[in-house]
Amino acid sequence: MSTDSADSAALRGFFDAQASEIAHNYGRGRAVVAVDGAVGSAEFGRELVAALVRAGHASVFASIDDFVTPRTDLVGARQTPSEYYEQRYDYATFRRVLIDPFRLGGSTGFVVAAFDEAASRSIEPVWRTAPPDAILVVAGPFLARRELQGTFNYTIYLETPQRPRDVVLDEALDHYAGVAEPRFAATAIVDTTNPDLPRRVFADSC
Repeated sequence: MSTDSADSAALRGFFDAQASEIAHNYGRGRAVVAVDGAVGSAEFGRELVAALVRAGHASVFASIDDFVTPRTDLVGARQTPSEYYEQRYDYATFRRVLIDPFRLGGSTGFVVAAFDEAASRSIEPVWRTAPPDAILVVAGPFLARRELQGTFNYTIYLETPQRPRDVVLDEALDHYAGVAEPRFAATAIVDTTNPDLPRRVFADSC
């Protein structure tokens, strides 16, 4: 087996094991999983969804970046890190069109994206449904913040030395780490220094 093939098998094995743990604990009814991180969280979340589907569990992916606060609702063009942290995402809409209806189950529709930041416009709602037993995976930064406590059944915190290119986001992550302590709030911590070979670590690890 080539090194690339071995790495690919190891990557798939990692996500299959992570999916198996989540499905074992939350495979009945509706559950919501957070992938908390600013770098690589969307890719990680999609891999996790694929692993859950491979294991026979209905799974839906969403990104918190599709619930940003419209720019016209923000005051001023330049935000401080703490303002970015407080104002970046529209959590009320996130709960109203995605989390709350997803939790209701049945035939209730939910929306996985509300705002297109690149186009600076709201997205026409596309209402989706899922089976009674389904797992929603939400990716993005700041997911262990106080306003979202109780939202997620299982939280994966991604730990990586890579920093976002956006300077204000980078500084806001430091603010977030200080006020929310996401590493210690997580169900699982994953080191993604090498995104092709993620590994599980523990809160007391250096």
